Amino acid sequence: MRNISALIVSLFLALPSYAQSVQETELVHALFRGMNPQSIEHNREVCGYIVLSPSGQLEVSKASWGGEASCATLPVPPGYTILSSWHTHAAWGRGYDGEVPSTIDVEGDMRLGINGWVATPGGRLWFINGQTGFMYQVCGRECLPTDPNFFPEEHGPVEKQYTLAQLRRRLF
Repeated sequence: MRNISALIVSLFLALPSYAQSVQETELVHALFRGMNPQSIEHNREVCGYIVLSPSGQLEVSKASWGGEASCATLPVPPGYTILSSWHTHAAWGRGYDGEVPSTIDVEGDMRLGINGWVATPGGRLWFINGQTGFMYQVCGRECLPTDPNFFPEEHGPVEKQYTLAQLRRRLF
């Protein structure tokens, strides 16, 4: 049993880490506590990057305002390293399944090879692994500020995690 435990630990240590750090998670949570209400109020997505500054500090890039269901991030200054993307899903809208990341969200992060963060109108916070497309709720409904007009689970129960294939089945 001891050898199996040692093998499992060594396998995990040998794998590259694509998960978010505690520091990044706290930064993103604080960011969305302030940004989600503005996004909902103006019914526009807001997006940007979590970056590592040239001095090694974890920072949030300049935010970009998009439309109801899209947002284009601004370029980061030279010397900054992009760690992950972030964006809100604007206000709740009937017929739009904004409580989960979209396939465009996931595929975009995978194409860039970076992780992603998504805040929803129902107050969920999602993390997207940009290498595998696996996503999970960092915290569930109402953990972030919510849209007062939000109608819970209009598209059925929201699972705690999805693969990209599972997300496609949900959305299509």
